[in-house]
Amino acid sequence: MLLKRRVDSVIFALVLVTIVWLPIPLGSNRPWAWSIFQVMVIVQTCAVIWCYRSTIPWRQVKSILPLLLPLILFQGFTAFQLVPLPLDWLSALSPNSAKAYSIFNRDYAPITLDIHHTQLMLILGFAYCCWVLNLSILIDRRSRLYALVLAIIVSGTIQAFYASMLALSDSSSSPIFGLPTQNGANGSFVYRNHLANYLLLCLSLGIGLIVARMSHTGPERLSMAERMQRLIVVFMSDKMIVRLSLIIMVIALIMTRSRMGNTAFMMSTVMATLIAFLFYKNKPRALVVLIISILVIDALLVGAIFGLDTVKERIDKTVIASEARPEIVAWSLQAIGDHIWFGSGAGSFYSVFPAYHQQTITQFFDHAHNEYIQFLFQSGVLGTAILVCPVIYCLMLSIHTLRTRRSGMMKGLSLGCLMAMLAMLIHILVDFNLQPTANAVLFLTVLSIVCICAKMPREGYQHFR
Repeated sequence: MLLKRRVDSVIFALVLVTIVWLPIPLGSNRPWAWSIFQVMVIVQTCAVIWCYRSTIPWRQVKSILPLLLPLILFQGFTAFQLVPLPLDWLSALSPNSAKAYSIFNRDYAPITLDIHHTQLMLILGFAYCCWVLNLSILIDRRSRLYALVLAIIVSGTIQAFYASMLALSDSSSSPIFGLPTQNGANGSFVYRNHLANYLLLCLSLGIGLIVARMSHTGPERLSMAERMQRLIVVFMSDKMIVRLSLIIMVIALIMTRSRMGNTAFMMSTVMATLIAFLFYKNKPRALVVLIISILVIDALLVGAIFGLDTVKERIDKTVIASEARPEIVAWSLQAIGDHIWFGSGAGSFYSVFPAYHQQTITQFFDHAHNEYIQFLFQSGVLGTAILVCPVIYCLMLSIHTLRTRRSGMMKGLSLGCLMAMLAMLIHILVDFNLQPTANAVLFLTVLSIVCICAKMPREGYQHFR
């Protein structure tokens, strides 16, 4: 029993290390980088299976099944895209794939038009499923949930500080990977919008953590000395450290000069606040003050110092006619029509899109700059529907938690997760923010936290007692 507890603690520590590590190697957006993640997750999963081989925590796993089962089903769908089918069958399921393979006089062919990349996506998807499963088992008490969110905030703060320092320096490239730093802060990510999206999720959870630790009691009559004493306690507590971390992340978010990243932050904060006012049971009395301070003091005052005007100028100068993204979406819609139900294969946009690319734009695009379009392109209506269902479920579940749970921590974190989900859904309208492994894993972690906050008992799950 003692050995199991120690192994369990080591695995959880490795989960926290993984959270901090993922954005460091280019957002884990290269095969060698996400391979490291896959190895780390497989090691964690094997250790979890060993620890719980005799007593499977079904109650915990059951709480996250509405998220885990669609993920597993989607991997089955991706595997089906790789299955060689008789050409007659393929013609019925995906006529354009059959037409493409008929050129090579093949009797059997898969749905996917890019077998190699679909295989890579299948292996990565399996790692994502293992990650969600590990979280559902390892996060068995409030202290671990708190530690997980703190690790996310630490990771976001590290990225924000690194990105800000690089952007404020005179260096034209980053010291490790030699990435250009002149067009906005991008930290260790290749693309500044990926950093902006990562910070969005970290900021949202940070706000949720502050709300979770707010006082839910009514106003008290305190003497001046007691008020000063409380103020000193607040300044010396970890609340202030989290608050300073949020300021650092807001600065970095503004310095990325990401138009939709900053817009998504403002919109998701306002939307989540309105939802909180409608559904939050026993709202903390300082919630309004917190949101106003974030929107006004952080975004406007700090933004005025660190370049919010630059972001505003980029938004004002945006001309739809000169943007390449609408053209990409229009051409992608043609491909979606050709592969409407099963898609062209997971990860196949890179190789299939050039067939629909017209010469009005000379740039090469390996992503659709719209995740909704890209998933429809690669996985069709059926595959995309499988992934949409758990996201909608988690959105509704987070609101349900706000309405029904008494725990301030669970409600606060659910509010932060709601904000993160809204921010992601807004931001991926114009960018491919689910492609970097760091962002995808963080988003899956957010969805997992929603399920955990909704179901975890106040005293936690008692496995080893």
